[in-house]
Amino acid sequence: MARSGRKSISIDAPLLKMADGTPVWMDHGEWMMNFFDWMSKNKLNKKLSGIQHLNHKIKLTFIAPKDCTSFALQYASRKK
Repeated sequence: MARSGRKSISIDAPLLKMADGTPVWMDHGEWMMNFFDWMSKNKLNKKLSGIQHLNHKIKLTFIAPKDCTSFALQYASRKK
């Protein structure tokens, strides 16, 4: 469920963060390319203001809370 009023959201991703902080994609970046293609197709990439790599997740920060809510609703309803 999308939470309104927040500018950031964390989603699961096939990613490991090494001890030195270097992110390593466990699927050779295929998930990342598909994800950002999906964001471009839905015109969400221009509303993104930052990305933070976490262990097994990425944290996306948006310009406005309504953009974050819109992303969460579209991401939850996408075809897997």
